[in-house]
Amino acid sequence: MNKKLITGILGILAGILVVFLPAPEGLSREAMLVLGTVVTANVFWIADLIPNFATGLIMISLWAGLGIVQFNEAFGVFSSSAWWIVIGGLGIGSVATKTGLVKRVALNIMRFFPLNYGGQSLALFVAGTAVAPAIPSTNAKGAIAAPISRSISESLGYEEGSDQSAGIFMSMVWGFLVSGAVFLSATSINYAIKGLLPENVQAQLAWADWFKVAIPWALVSMVGGYFALQFLYKPKNEQTMSKETILKQIADLGPMSREEKITAIVLAITLIFWVLERQLGISASISAIISLSVLVGFGVMKPAEFKNSIGWDVAIFIGTAMSLGTVLGLVGVSEWLKVNLSGVITPLLDNPFLTVVVLALIIYAAKFILVSLITSSTIFLLILIPFFEGLSYNPVILVFIVATSINIWFLPYMNPPYLTTSAAVNNKMALNKHAMVTSVVYMILNILGLLISLPYWQMIGLI
Repeated sequence: MNKKLITGILGILAGILVVFLPAPEGLSREAMLVLGTVVTANVFWIADLIPNFATGLIMISLWAGLGIVQFNEAFGVFSSSAWWIVIGGLGIGSVATKTGLVKRVALNIMRFFPLNYGGQSLALFVAGTAVAPAIPSTNAKGAIAAPISRSISESLGYEEGSDQSAGIFMSMVWGFLVSGAVFLSATSINYAIKGLLPENVQAQLAWADWFKVAIPWALVSMVGGYFALQFLYKPKNEQTMSKETILKQIADLGPMSREEKITAIVLAITLIFWVLERQLGISASISAIISLSVLVGFGVMKPAEFKNSIGWDVAIFIGTAMSLGTVLGLVGVSEWLKVNLSGVITPLLDNPFLTVVVLALIIYAAKFILVSLITSSTIFLLILIPFFEGLSYNPVILVFIVATSINIWFLPYMNPPYLTTSAAVNNKMALNKHAMVTSVVYMILNILGLLISLPYWQMIGLI
């Protein structure tokens, strides 16, 4: 029998078992029904049995269909600002990708750096970080940047799979994927995380707030990552590539098109509105939707592209994951978790230094099973959210720990965007041994960056 079919049957049976177990004290029959669907959904998500968004839609449809909650409660997140900014962000990002604007910006940044391993490695860090806020899809950014990194590696004469080839590839991973934690708009995962949170916590995480929290972590993880890759993979005798390699790629793009110019202007204005969201009093979701509509109005995004280019599967999956937070609260699961896990979790959360180290290590271990970045971040935050009110520090800290710690690639399957990026160069630039070493480096830098951030967070009033 097909392995996926067997796994699916076992997942359904596990959910049914949960439903018919005697409800623990403090949980209703409705709560057990919700937990049963969540158990089955997680099996389906982890094993990737059917598309993630389909699993999510089935789950929340069962909540409404079985009368556990009202339809508007199960599907209400799809009318929330948190979900609509995902749509706007994905749409704008798809346009920036399609027009070639992101590739043009990245290449033009790289032309100003030394044309050797160290210089182009740094260029990939800088270019990736520079374009990060404009595209909330790490898959798209990786797919764009991976071929550029391969071109650099080949021009420098590095063999595929060599340490130097891996160093260039990992510089691209750091610049275009790791930088996703620095900006709220750099990955849809951040929007999904924000959408799970209570409204009072969401209000503290505008675009500028997120960046402000991330500054010291970004410095440690990005600067530390660059020097680690120099130490690990920089060749003893550096070769220099011809500047014509980059200039040719820029020339191949041709003159900046009308669509690129419009996209660049709209992106710049959108980022200004996101940065000044609180000062202007205009929600980031409204800015994103208006900007996307302007791009459609000017014909930069065609109606067919609106249907096909936006990652609707990703957006719907994010929406269903965000619905978990609402419904688990409505049926009393969140309160039950708080009561029954307080003896274990409260001591962990009492000390921010202990929280950083232990929570990050727990997330690292869980990633061997919880592959999906959205699923893993959702599960951890749903466990932690009930404890937000009792914290002696701002819960934004916990949110950021989760956001940075889920992004590991010790084994490539742990990080779907890493898989996509590696596949864009036929999985030949970096081998599994390189993934393991560099992921461990990131895991260490992540914890170090979070620990170093604590005094800064105290200074800005989060502790």
